[in-house]
Amino acid sequence: MAQHERQPKSGSAAGARDAAFAAAIVLLGLFAYSNSLSGDFVFDDLPQIRDNPAIRRLGSYLWSTEGYLSLPNRFVAYATFAMNYRLGGLDTRGFHAVNLAIHLANSLLLFWLAVLCFRAPRVRESVLAPLSRPMAFLAAASFATHPLGTQAVTYIVQRVTSLAALLYVLAVVLYLAWRLQGRERSALSRGATYAGVLLAALLAFRTKEMTFTLPLALLLAEALLLEPAGWRRFLPVLPIALLALVIPATVLLQASAAPSALARIGAATRVDSTLGRMDYLRTQFVVLADYLRLLVVPTGQNLDHEVAVRHTLLDPSVAASAAVLAMLAGTGVWLAWRSRRRAAAPVDPVARVAAFGIGWFFLASSVESSVLPIVDLMYEHRAYLPSVGLFLAFAVGVASLARMASPAAAARITVLAGMALAFLLSSATLQRNVIWRDELTIWTDSAGKSPNRFRPWFNLGTVLAGRGDLPAAVAALERALAINPGHGSARAQLGAALLQSGRPRDAERELRLALKERPDDPEVLFNLGTLLARTGGADEGHALLRRYLEIAPAGQVQGRKAASAVLAR
Repeated sequence: MAQHERQPKSGSAAGARDAAFAAAIVLLGLFAYSNSLSGDFVFDDLPQIRDNPAIRRLGSYLWSTEGYLSLPNRFVAYATFAMNYRLGGLDTRGFHAVNLAIHLANSLLLFWLAVLCFRAPRVRESVLAPLSRPMAFLAAASFATHPLGTQAVTYIVQRVTSLAALLYVLAVVLYLAWRLQGRERSALSRGATYAGVLLAALLAFRTKEMTFTLPLALLLAEALLLEPAGWRRFLPVLPIALLALVIPATVLLQASAAPSALARIGAATRVDSTLGRMDYLRTQFVVLADYLRLLVVPTGQNLDHEVAVRHTLLDPSVAASAAVLAMLAGTGVWLAWRSRRRAAAPVDPVARVAAFGIGWFFLASSVESSVLPIVDLMYEHRAYLPSVGLFLAFAVGVASLARMASPAAAARITVLAGMALAFLLSSATLQRNVIWRDELTIWTDSAGKSPNRFRPWFNLGTVLAGRGDLPAAVAALERALAINPGHGSARAQLGAALLQSGRPRDAERELRLALKERPDDPEVLFNLGTLLARTGGADEGHALLRRYLEIAPAGQVQGRKAASAVLAR
């Protein structure tokens, strides 16, 4: 190695360099998401934030059954929504600004995670150790600007994911910092750092269930990065593992209505899905491979991916995806094995950082992509935390190639590669953020990319009807019903749109079908009752309107007045 690569830098120079890297990461992230701050509430933002009365009372949310006890495993994230509302009401700019700040913090944490990996005893002797900052910059800049992160950042309610990722990565960073602190540090300083690990872990476990694997990530770091010193070195992970048990304990308590302990466990380990566990796992092979593809070639992003359930390992897509995942996992194992000091021909210790990143990907994916069925088979925000490990491994690979090409210019090449890639990814992120602008743009995009999925067409039709574009709304709702003919709510929406379009006979047909599916739907009762009262079926129409008045929510003031007026004639 060239001697100048080992020259130490003064503390002030190193601090200035780190500050410059951090500033560059923040500026690149701000550029990539510069058009995200004005987006509307979309999809689950509507019931979970905009129309959620619980978050409008910060004090009562923090201490009432509407708060902690309603969603204990996600309490921290929803508490931040309540804080957002307290400070700025339903102005989406405030929500987006917090989401972006969380994402930028995650990017900076990834930078420090990479730096700490190269300070670890089993990596610090790597010939690439002098490139730790350029490598860390490449990983963080790529993460900060990659368009696959948009669903966790621009989609407001998915702060649940990005905030959980922040606390997860923070806990790992603090743990590594604690383990790497020298003996010259006071016991108070070391104790405070470890207390920070415990606090970050507890908050993570109360933000989203996917953080359950945090203790395993710490064990992976111990095994791959830190100096082996017997089994006792794993003891500091034990308190964090015990804290992680609050997640399954809470889920089991919420499933306590099940008739038996076995049924309770079964209900607790699936989310609104009756899909077989092995079918879900086989399907997740394909989904995980698609996440990898989106990280490499970020095209075809979609809020509501069209994913078919796979029922056999012999399905070509399952076999091919499993082979890709096996090769990735095998690469991680090979890198870890060959970088052992006692290996016959050990490779550079930097391989352990890449192995750590690959292991991170599989650990962070394991809760949502294993044998715990979730009703929605694929969501891009689920790749947010797992991608941290892959960006780390990717940066190691690029820096290794740069050093092979030119040892003297490797740092410069790595930084320039990070800048170039970040600008390229930013252009795709800016374009994707345009799609997240409002309900119309996101569902138009999704319906075009998932033409055989019911939900995008139904939501698109609903949005179009609300905007008064009735011909387009009718076409979208008819497309939705062609996919799922038995969906009563779609029938009701179509009937209402046809009624507004001046097609009473078609509207009556759809509303009668909807009434069979949803006999106590206030909207169906009101629309069909009003229509029949106006077109010769007064007796039946009046009966439907009287039923509507019995069950309609008190908040439907205009509807109740209109129904009463028809009955009074």
